[in-house]
Amino acid sequence: MGKINVMNDNLINKIAAGEVVERIANVVKELVENSIDAGSKNIKIELIESGTKLIKVIDDGIGMSREDARICFYRHATSKIKNENDLYFINTLGFRGEALAAISAVSNTTLDTYDGSESTVINIKAGKIISEKVGSMRKGTIIEVKELFYNTPARLKFLKSLNTELSNTTAVIEKIALSHPDISFTLINDDKVVLKTSGSGDLYKVIHEIFGLNTTKNMIKINSENYDYVISGYISNLNIQKSNRNNMITLVNGRVVTNATVNKTIKDAYHTVLAENKFPIVVISIETDPTIIDVNIHPTKQDIKFSKLESLTDLLFNTIKGALNQSNNTFKGYVETSYKIPSQEVNIVNDYNEYTLNDKFSNVYEEDDNIEEKKYESLRLNLDDNDEEVVYNESEVKKEAVFIKPVGLALGTYLIAQDEDIMYMIDIHAANERINYEKYMQELKKDKVYTTDMLFPIQLEYPKNEYMNIKDNIEEIRKLGFEVDEFGDNTFRVTAHPSWLKEGYEEESTRRIFELMGEFKNKFDRIKFNEKAAIRLACKMSVKANTNIGPLEEEELLNRLFKCEFPYTCPHGRPTIIKYPKYELEKLFKRVN
Repeated sequence: MGKINVMNDNLINKIAAGEVVERIANVVKELVENSIDAGSKNIKIELIESGTKLIKVIDDGIGMSREDARICFYRHATSKIKNENDLYFINTLGFRGEALAAISAVSNTTLDTYDGSESTVINIKAGKIISEKVGSMRKGTIIEVKELFYNTPARLKFLKSLNTELSNTTAVIEKIALSHPDISFTLINDDKVVLKTSGSGDLYKVIHEIFGLNTTKNMIKINSENYDYVISGYISNLNIQKSNRNNMITLVNGRVVTNATVNKTIKDAYHTVLAENKFPIVVISIETDPTIIDVNIHPTKQDIKFSKLESLTDLLFNTIKGALNQSNNTFKGYVETSYKIPSQEVNIVNDYNEYTLNDKFSNVYEEDDNIEEKKYESLRLNLDDNDEEVVYNESEVKKEAVFIKPVGLALGTYLIAQDEDIMYMIDIHAANERINYEKYMQELKKDKVYTTDMLFPIQLEYPKNEYMNIKDNIEEIRKLGFEVDEFGDNTFRVTAHPSWLKEGYEEESTRRIFELMGEFKNKFDRIKFNEKAAIRLACKMSVKANTNIGPLEEEELLNRLFKCEFPYTCPHGRPTIIKYPKYELEKLFKRVN
């Protein structure tokens, strides 16, 4: 007798459920995506005990006929695709026809649906239809999932705590809500509203409803396109930093996806302005022709392949980097609050949805007694038809730096400066790092290099493997302006160096550059080399903390800092400048309410 058996349908469905439905959040995701594909505008998710007792999804979509209601629980039954060619033109969230079969195989599921002509209620348990009758005649679909994983105890055992399961489900609904701002989502757990969005169609408002006021005010709008892709959405400035990448949300043709290359590109765009262990909040929508992407590479459809990935990564990187450079990323040394704005004030609004308070009326501002209801409205203050909108260009901060004057040095490390309305604290070491980093980056990019002969040539000896790495890239070192030759075993002799090396630190700088070159074991990457070299040189060659500098040096530091392309952080992502508006200081000293 042969050893190979053909599995029965019940066993096949249970195995499939393990791929598609790992936890409660997966069930909710699949059911909600079906509701979206059905054209729903209002979707309600009701949970009991975080979904362990009940998952109920109610929508106002097109519903199903009696025949479709029966068939939808079969494996690979779907209305989304009809033939092989349809796989290349997928415009729906679901298409594999596995979710309902997988869910019903490991639960007690009830479907109540009405398409305007036929109303049907079907109860199915462990993949088998138990009953069928006329439904509630309510347009749309209601689906209830009870006793999840009752017949797969191993899967049930691996469910996390109720709070963890609810947190995971909430995160899924938040992302879906951001991908479809025109749909209203309501998530309820044990009769308490956990999340609710308005379905206004305004992505910025949905960001506010999910992340709150402070995050929303620190978001930067982006919009760009090339021949293959159109990207839009919002990215956070440097006042918002997270310890993980969970809030880096990318949407492709309305689908929430996770792609390692796309995430790396987004993080790379924040490189040298955000610390390596910190991550931004981004909500980026990517629109493209369905024929150049493949969503059919994982049962959960959360990963995706791009046939023109380089085109997308270039567009993403340049758009995000450009938006960050053009915005004001000065760190705030205070917690922002909402205010009642006097009607006579002219509001200053910028492209990134941040408003600036006019100090002229600062002593009459009051904290709003009804902040929760007016949070969003405070971000979008409307002007009368006859008023002219004043646009505040964040890049003007750099141009107006001449009005920022130094006051003195605190604790030997922090330069205090001010203009008419704002007090600034500048970390002199971090500021010097940014200045030197940008200077070295400019020098390293130049094709023509001026050199300086060394009075006493220096000899650099390395272990054999490091010596061989440097030797492989010796021509790259010469292009930088070093005159170098081999001098005995594992040793180089340097007789000239580029003239831009800091005076008095020529030998130390040379050694650092050679050591960095020795770290490139495989293919040499000039872009990465330039960046790492500039960071290392900038850090060691900058003025140290607790170093007293005089008034002239303070002014020179400010002038040079604000001439930088990105003056707000050092190349490691630490703040260079923290601001305190006059109004916030007066609040601290109880001079205003």
